[in-house]
Amino acid sequence: MDANYDRFQERLRRMNPSGAGEGHGVVVQPDGLVVPRRRRVRLSFPWRSLVLAVICCFLFKGFMIWHQGEADYAARLAELSDQSTGHRAAAWVLSMDPVSVWIGTTLRDAIGRPPV
Repeated sequence: MDANYDRFQERLRRMNPSGAGEGHGVVVQPDGLVVPRRRRVRLSFPWRSLVLAVICCFLFKGFMIWHQGEADYAARLAELSDQSTGHRAAAWVLSMDPVSVWIGTTLRDAIGRPPV
């Protein structure tokens, strides 16, 4: 490589990292002056991902209700709830709720019965 590049990298390593490290940035003011500022750390919860996961869960349960039928789906949930703790937790998550039943009946009305 170029010797100038190596010297430049060495000078960068020797610089004081207090103003250019993590959590620091610069702000350009309206008059053109560049001022270093400390960035605020914002801890936030990924609400959008949580909402999308819940919606996908409802859609999945509605699809399963449509595909298996309400009676067969309820019978499979009863089988799950009689097994180990993990299976009981899955049965609780996959339990039939009004939203999932509505999605299943809407699919049945719109598409018809699934192919057997």
